[in-house]
Amino acid sequence: MNEIASKTVLISGGAGAMGQLISEYINTREDFKISGIYDPNYEGDDYKIYNELTDIKEDLVIEFSPSSVVNENVEKLLKSDADIIIGSSGLSVELLSNLKNSAKNRKIIVIPNLSVGAAYQKLFSYALSEKFNSLNIVEKHHSKKQDAPSGTAIDLAKSLPPELSSIEQDGNFFDINKINNKNIYSLRGNEYLAEQIVNFFDDYESFHLEHKVNDRRAYIYGMKIVLDQFNELEGFNLGLENIIADKIKI
Repeated sequence: MNEIASKTVLISGGAGAMGQLISEYINTREDFKISGIYDPNYEGDDYKIYNELTDIKEDLVIEFSPSSVVNENVEKLLKSDADIIIGSSGLSVELLSNLKNSAKNRKIIVIPNLSVGAAYQKLFSYALSEKFNSLNIVEKHHSKKQDAPSGTAIDLAKSLPPELSSIEQDGNFFDINKINNKNIYSLRGNEYLAEQIVNFFDDYESFHLEHKVNDRRAYIYGMKIVLDQFNELEGFNLGLENIIADKIKI
C-alpha cells in the first residue's frame, strides 16, 4: 500500500487556544503533518521552532495569531512561497488585496471564522436581507475579548446591502457601533464564548437568526472542511461560507 504524502505545516500562533486546538486536530490526520511552530509563548520541543516568519520550509502555514499582530505576521508570510490558511480576523483591506494578488501561484485561504454555524448565518442573512426592511446585530463574547465589534460582526455587516437600514436596540451594552449603516451591539462577559444574533424586521413580522458557540471544538469542523477540500481549492479563497455555499440552495 502506498503511503500518503503528507503536506508539512507551520502553525503560527501555535501556543494560543486556537493554535493548540487545531494542532491537536491536524495530528489526527495523515495528509497534513505539523513540523514547525511560530509563537513567542511556545515552550515545547515537539516541533521546529521559528523565531521569525522567514525562511519557511513548510508546504503550508496556518496563521492563528491574535488580531493585534496578524497583519504584521501576514506581511512577512507574503514573502514566502508557502500556501497559507489564515484563521484570524482583523486583516486590513489593503492586506486582503495583497493576499489576493499573491495567490496566482499558490493557495491563500482566509477564514476569519471557522464556525460552520456562523458561515450559514451569513449565507441566510444575505438571503433575508432582500425580504426585510431593517436589521441589527447583537454580538456577545467572553470578557477577555475587549475589542468590539467582533470581526465576524463587522464582516457580516459589510456583506449586506448598504441601503438596508438598521434599527435601535434597548439594553446596557459594552459598546455600540455602526458599520455599513448597520447597528452592532456588543456584550462582553464570562457567561459568553461566542454568540451572534441577527435581528430582521419589517412592518408586520420579525426574524431572528441566532448562533451560539458552546465549545471551541466547534471550530475544528470548519478546519476539517477546509483541509478536506484543500486540494480542490485554487488561488484566493475568502470565507468559509463561500466554500460551503454550494451545499445549500437559497
